[in-house]
Amino acid sequence: MASIPERIAVSVVVCAYNEGRHLDRLLASLECQTLQPREVIVVDDGSTDRTAAIAMAYGARTIRVPHRGPAVGRNVGAVAAKGEILVFADGDMSCHPEYVERLARPIAAGAAVGTFTADIFVGHPANAWARSYGAIRRLGFPRLLPESFPDRWDNFRAVSRPAFLAVGGYDDVGYGEDRTLAPKLGELALKAPGARCCHYHPDSPREIFENARWIGRGHDAGHLAHPVRDNLPTTALRRALRDIARGHPLRVLAARQIYSAGFLLGLADRRLGRSHVK
Repeated sequence: MASIPERIAVSVVVCAYNEGRHLDRLLASLECQTLQPREVIVVDDGSTDRTAAIAMAYGARTIRVPHRGPAVGRNVGAVAAKGEILVFADGDMSCHPEYVERLARPIAAGAAVGTFTADIFVGHPANAWARSYGAIRRLGFPRLLPESFPDRWDNFRAVSRPAFLAVGGYDDVGYGEDRTLAPKLGELALKAPGARCCHYHPDSPREIFENARWIGRGHDAGHLAHPVRDNLPTTALRRALRDIARGHPLRVLAARQIYSAGFLLGLADRRLGRSHVK
């Protein structure tokens, strides 16, 4: 793989809310990168657990802010960053050693304003709750996106920092914020093959419920044709039976009911004007 000029500096930005259970794994993986980031910035988004303490123990530049959600947190990190390229990582991820380099290389070469990876895998495929969540969200398993995924997408994982700042970063719309950048940039992200990472899905009933509630509150939920009908208990049961017939674990029966309950509560939050923040 062609090397990146040493003058290209990469800042990894992590917006983390109560990620104490996972953050150690992510930060350890970032220490093993073939292209070492100039800095790792962890924006502690109002966490009530050990997120900030873990970040500081790894030497990450740690910025503590009130809980506002990933759009605001990533924007704060981007403004504070010193690198020419921003790589965004979630607190519950782990990254292959070439993750940063493969995302940054096309940007450094001037081939794209930003990149994404389709090489995303479930980090704990043996967990039945995680597998059930994948069925609910209609994601692949254990590979979330197919190898045939298009070469362009509106979900950036890395981007030129000047370009990001010039358009004001992400819009604070709740769930779906990571797809608000492309329309403002006027360009889709370019696929970076081999930028492999693992994502640790919601792996408990509580996490499935909270994730669904966040999605229900978000901007994207307002564009669904039948958000209530599609999340009624009877609909959840029918879809769970179909999932089981396709080989998914029996736990999907409970997972779908939990997800639908969380989503409907999120819709109610949204219609009552409550915060869309997770």
